[in-house]
Amino acid sequence: MSQESAKLFKENYLTNLQAMQVMPESIQLLRQKAKVVLVKSKHTLIMPGEINKNVYLVIEGGFVCRYIHETTGEAKTINFYLQDLHPVMACVDSYFTQVPTHCELKAVTDSVVLATPKMVMDQIVAEDLHFANFHHQVVNTAMVEENELKMKLIAYSAKEKYDFIIEEMPSVIQKVPSKYIAEFCGISPEWLSKLKKQNG
Repeated sequence: MSQESAKLFKENYLTNLQAMQVMPESIQLLRQKAKVVLVKSKHTLIMPGEINKNVYLVIEGGFVCRYIHETTGEAKTINFYLQDLHPVMACVDSYFTQVPTHCELKAVTDSVVLATPKMVMDQIVAEDLHFANFHHQVVNTAMVEENELKMKLIAYSAKEKYDFIIEEMPSVIQKVPSKYIAEFCGISPEWLSKLKKQNG
């Protein structure tokens, strides 16, 4: 995606907010403060120990959120963010509380995001009822999806997790490298390959 195409996406996003009766002042502030960011494949957008100060909207490409164990440094994929799956992205353990995260957000392909500072979002939510309603709906949806995924991580076997991805998140199979899918399932890439063969 070119810079111009990304800017056009941003303007369309703002136009949609206008249709929801979001105040012109709010839209102008978002136009000034929300930035299109190009992220190269394998680049880490947020690293463990950093404070997640922006919320990101995935315009193109994809990311994984990986929890990094504080002692061992072992990484485990706990969420996927794609344009058509969980497009609103943040390290949840940091964004809402503004404390350092234990996670990383890593691009799995060349990607484009719209980054909006939390301070700007909070200001508009406090001043604009229509934007606040939109924001709460987006946040509630994201939290429900995040919680559902965490329950699957805790309760499901490796095969059940893989079957869940195939049935409910097929774009992950198409767009995310097997390494991260294996991490999510809690198995080696070799074992994931066996599961793929079992599923035909």
